[in-house]
Amino acid sequence: MIIENGTIEMKLKGGGGIDPMTGYPRKTLNAAWGAPIPCQYIANRHNNLGRVNGEHFTTAEYSVLIEEQPIVDIEQLRLKDRAGKIIGEFSVIQVEPLEAVSEIRILI
Repeated sequence: MIIENGTIEMKLKGGGGIDPMTGYPRKTLNAAWGAPIPCQYIANRHNNLGRVNGEHFTTAEYSVLIEEQPIVDIEQLRLKDRAGKIIGEFSVIQVEPLEAVSEIRILI
């Protein structure tokens, strides 16, 4: 059981693949966000001290828990808080099934 404090949306990519004539990857034609999935997220690391050329930026790493469900090969996801505000778009570092509690932990 998760304590819901936000949602994630997986990035669904269409098109792409390998061009059989050249062997090079084709450009992804379209990308859309999937349906919102309730989640519980926790910040593992959050740092507002980044600075490049006088501009500030934030580095963050989150641990996201969702109820167990079929997960396709995901590369990116969008994290939103309970109010629907976008926290960020992140690349997926690791997907780990937690069989004892029937949940999935996603590190982003």
